[in-house]
Amino acid sequence: MTKTSRRAAALLSGLALVGALSLSSLIPSGYRAEAQDAPQVATVSVSGTGAVTTTPDTATVTVGIDVIDADLGTAQARASEQAKGIIDTLKGLGVDAKDIKTANYSVNIMRDYSEGGDPTRITGFEVTNQVLVTVRKVDALGGLLDGVVAAGANSIYGVGFYVDDPTPFQAEARKLAVQNATETATQLAEAAGLKLGRVLSISAGSSDYYPQPMYGGRGGGGAEMAMDVPIETGSSEISTTVSMVFELVD
Repeated sequence: MTKTSRRAAALLSGLALVGALSLSSLIPSGYRAEAQDAPQVATVSVSGTGAVTTTPDTATVTVGIDVIDADLGTAQARASEQAKGIIDTLKGLGVDAKDIKTANYSVNIMRDYSEGGDPTRITGFEVTNQVLVTVRKVDALGGLLDGVVAAGANSIYGVGFYVDDPTPFQAEARKLAVQNATETATQLAEAAGLKLGRVLSISAGSSDYYPQPMYGGRGGGGAEMAMDVPIETGSSEISTTVSMVFELVD
């Protein structure tokens, strides 16, 4: 670097230092202290719960046939024929094919486990064929159960009721949860001699909703089961939670 270049560089460096010192002197010392010691915002964190009770509009039930015979082929044939009759009856009663699906098909070997018997000796075969049925008109469920029993069903259990589309009820539950959280935050703020400010954060918890089983058991079988089955749908509760953070002000 030439002598002239070194002088120019030194001059520029000096000017930069003077400018920095001059700018620093223009910032009030009090302002710098306030920036470093900014007061923390007072907040309150709360959670709220909202619940909506409604009447179920959909039901599920498992129905089927249980056949025992000394011959496996005969047992399978009888079970298939009776299962087809049950499915045809369900469709005839207005149940869509998409709402009928196989829940269980099993073959069990029966042996002689009686006192003094020979467990290695096969005494027969048990064939079970069950379908899970979704019923979209719950008021028709009693008649449907009568119908499948008349068609040969000797296995009925797991009746449950639920709301097919809980979305609007979940939305209402969230509103109630926010109201609940806001009321709690207001009470806490007043107890501390403060007022509730703006919402700083809000998060939704999980929505709690489960089908409610209302009727259980396993049917005995045959025409003696055919009767007007009393069905009570009860009610379903859809609930949710929210977490909120509010600012507190004087």
